[in-house]
Amino acid sequence: MFGITPGQCTSFEEQLTDLDTGQSRIVVPKDITKPTEVEAGGAELLYWNEGCDYRLRAMPQATVGILRKGTPQSFASCKAAANTGLGPVNMTKIDDQEARGIVVGASLCSVTDRGAVAMAVIEHIAGGHGDDPTVTGTLCVWSKTP
Repeated sequence: MFGITPGQCTSFEEQLTDLDTGQSRIVVPKDITKPTEVEAGGAELLYWNEGCDYRLRAMPQATVGILRKGTPQSFASCKAAANTGLGPVNMTKIDDQEARGIVVGASLCSVTDRGAVAMAVIEHIAGGHGDDPTVTGTLCVWSKTP
């Protein structure tokens, strides 16, 4: 399982998620005017609030992309999707989520810092349009060779 859940809008907390394990940790950036650039510590995803709009993106050195809903969920398709990149997505705006492919049935794919291929299948999205958007689902991790 994996989950991406925002901190309070009034806080400066950011969530880093490691797709090798599905575990998340909270950090507070040194410069609260921009998203963290701290050592990722193995994290592939960054989730933060910007004026109470929540953003999701890949960490700067991470290889992450979207495997679109309806695409076969396999090692090969996920590895290929990981190389497409994941820039900032405004998770507070459902239209932006959908346009970028972050919908139930899609997957966040990554070639992790450990060389594994991780597929985070999106099974539930809550919030958006003023609510605190949360994404949860099943995590599948393949070692370097399937």
